[in-house]
Parts: sequence; C-alpha cells; structure tokens
Amino acid sequence: MTTSERVVELLTTQGRYRLVAKPFRIGSQEFDFTHILAGTGKANDIVLVIELTGGSANDVVTRSVFAFTRALDVVGSRRPVTVVLTSGQADKELVNAINRVCRVLPIGAPEGEDSNQTVKDWLSALLPLESPPPVAHLADWRGLLVDDLKGSLDEAETELFISWAQGGKESVEDALAAEITDRADRALEEGDKP
Repeated sequence: MTTSERVVELLTTQGRYRLVAKPFRIGSQEFDFTHILAGTGKANDIVLVIELTGGSANDVVTRSVFAFTRALDVVGSRRPVTVVLTSGQADKELVNAINRVCRVLPIGAPEGEDSNQTVKDWLSALLPLESPPPVAHLADWRGLLVDDLKGSLDEAETELFISWAQGGKESVEDALAAEITDRADRALEEGDKP
C-alpha cells in the first residue's frame, strides 16, 4: 500500500472524509490531484493528496495548488485546504510556497514497522480527538493489577502487592525495599554457611 493510499484509508475510515471523484471541477476549471477528499459533518477541510515523483516540478505543484485555492476563493468557499505531500521528499521551497495559501503536511514515504503510526501522527490535525478511557475502567485498578500479576505471582503474593498498593506509592517502595533487603540478607547468610 502506498503512502497516498494509507492517507486516504485513514481519512476515510477515521477522519470523516469522503473521496471526491476526479477530475474535480470548480466553475469551469478542472483539477486533478492524486486524491481529493472533502470533510463531512464537523470536518469541513478539503484535503489534496499530492504524490511527489521524480517528475514533480515545484513550480507545477505550486501553480496547481495556488489555482485551486484561488478558484475556491472566487466561488466563495469557506473550506480550509490542507495539502498532504507523499512519496517524494518535499523541497523546503515548495512547502514554504504553498504554505502561504493552505496547511501543508509533508509526510514523505515512511517505512518500517511504525510507518502506519507515523502517517497517523502526521494526519492527527485532521483526525478527531480520541477520548480517554472511561473513569469506571480506571476505577477498577485492583482487577487490572490482578490480571497483570496473573501467571507471575501466586495468589498470596498478589494479595501482598495489593495491600501495599492500597497504602500508596511510598508504601509500595518501602515494602519492596524491605523485601529486597530481606532476600539479599538470606542469600548472603546461605553463602556464608560451610
């Protein structure tokens, strides 16, 4: 999957955007970018996804974006425009030029295990905020701790940790320090025996 396709997938599945048919017409002008997305509901941005290739000249991309934003102005559109530059490395001059008329997100072509998260991070300004977990979930700290300790400690040790946790951070630190000291002392005593 290309970076451009990842951008479209994220914005359409998580960001309330819809893919617009190409070529996109504003008045008598036609615009044909790699992908064009329009926000729905509260998201009212227009997102232009531009895949930079070896043949992408800065001035051609700049003129296309300027013409698009000017055409929106002429028809009285109040939609903000965001340009997402993918695949090739975005030139600083290109970013600075089109940044005068719209928001620019130069994603490039992230690779590796974290590439999906990298793309999502770049697009975070266009995605809805994620809500924190409900308080009820956090209130069951005891259940979460028991689940975390299952398999590594027996039931008696788990209850011991829970009793320490109820006393707060200092209680846990003091109890663990005492436990470590006790086990170290026993180990040293056993080492001294003939």
